[in-house]
Amino acid sequence: MTDQPIYLKTHDEVAVLVLNRPDKLNALNTDVWKGIKKFADEVAENPEIKVMILRGVTSAAFSAGADISEFPTIHATPETVKQSEETTRAAFDAVTSLTKPVIALVSGYCFGGGCALALACDMRYADRTAKFCIPPARLGVAYTLRETKRLVDLVGPSKAKEMLMGAKVIEADEALACGIVTRFFEVDDLERETFAFAQQLCNLSQFTIRAVKTIVNEITAGETEDNVVSRRLRAEAFEGPDYREGRDAFLEKRKPKFRYR
Repeated sequence: MTDQPIYLKTHDEVAVLVLNRPDKLNALNTDVWKGIKKFADEVAENPEIKVMILRGVTSAAFSAGADISEFPTIHATPETVKQSEETTRAAFDAVTSLTKPVIALVSGYCFGGGCALALACDMRYADRTAKFCIPPARLGVAYTLRETKRLVDLVGPSKAKEMLMGAKVIEADEALACGIVTRFFEVDDLERETFAFAQQLCNLSQFTIRAVKTIVNEITAGETEDNVVSRRLRAEAFEGPDYREGRDAFLEKRKPKFRYR
């Protein structure tokens, strides 16, 4: 066990990024935000890693949100505000721009910036202890447009307003029903099921998986018709090794061995 506030460990082709401030319910301070970018960039550059799981070090919390004890310092001047926002933005962008799938494994509190971080992941697997809340109205702050959009895209405008205006806490079953949670498991099953799905992703075509992430991102950015990006990916698919392997394996009635990295 490390005493670093965030660390990365690997299990074969799966990287696990761990928020490690259990005494603070994994509150996100400057060091953690910087670590998110650093380690996400490492995962992006490592061809052996196919999936990243993001989790808290204990089941008590994914993250209780931004570390408010830093606010007097990081909000002291316009310059420190700008610097803090750039650090946070770089962390979010490192997660959302990662071409590899990112799964948030959520137990316990998933509040504020922690909830925003989970929403930046491709999927959120949670157990029944998970609680989601984004409470800017308790602090008198305005939330960023990008992170607000991610919430709106998942739950719709009305539910997003209820959560943000009312600082409403969403229990796990409601989070599943409204689209915040992708899959819901019993406490004892969450870790096993999350890693099982990560391994399933590792066994499939990485070209297809990354193409899916890219195209879905295009759609959420407002695209409604095939564009240069989607046409390029479709053309590359039929010219690539994974298509040939998948086709041949199907015809030969065997499991494919995909080679794309």
